[in-house]
This record gives sequence, C-alpha cells and structure tokens, in this order.
Amino acid sequence: MEEQIKFRTEKTQDNKIQFIGEEITITIEQFAYNNGKHEIINPRAASAYFICFGKKYVVTNMEGITTIEDWYHEELVPKFQMLKLLIADIQPRKMCE
Repeated sequence: MEEQIKFRTEKTQDNKIQFIGEEITITIEQFAYNNGKHEIINPRAASAYFICFGKKYVVTNMEGITTIEDWYHEELVPKFQMLKLLIADIQPRKMCE
C-alpha cells in the first residue's frame, strides 16, 4: 500500500495550482478529485521541481501520468532520490533541501 502524501496547495499568480510537499513541488493547471486521487486535467502540461544545492531541477510529465499521487510515486520520487544519491557522491557535506 502506498504511503499517504501530505501536500499543501497554493494558487500561483498565473492561476495554476501547486502541490507542495517536503521536497517536491508539482504544478498543474487543473485537477478533479476522483476515487481518492487528484486527477490532472492536462497531464502533459504538469511539471515538478526539486531544489538541491541551490539548483532547481525540473521534470515534466511527458508520460502523461494522470494523477498527482501516481506521478509522485511512480516517477518523481525515484528520479529525485537518484539525483540526491548522485549529488551526495559529488558534494557529501550537505544534503538536498
């Protein structure tokens, strides 16, 4: 069973919605709440970012994963965990934000 994700949501100045987690921020245009998940209305327009050592790393939803929860678990967490591991090998004195 997947762990429950705790996001806070904010509206951006250009009327998009951000789902802000501890390390990953996801930005989408619109969503619908369906079967306990946040369904992304236009999945390929969604983006996410992660900041590590002052650099912003951006991922777009090229696969068109349709819910915030599935995209987070299937693609974003693995990518950002790998990034953290790679960067930690290069700059071990400080972890990512």
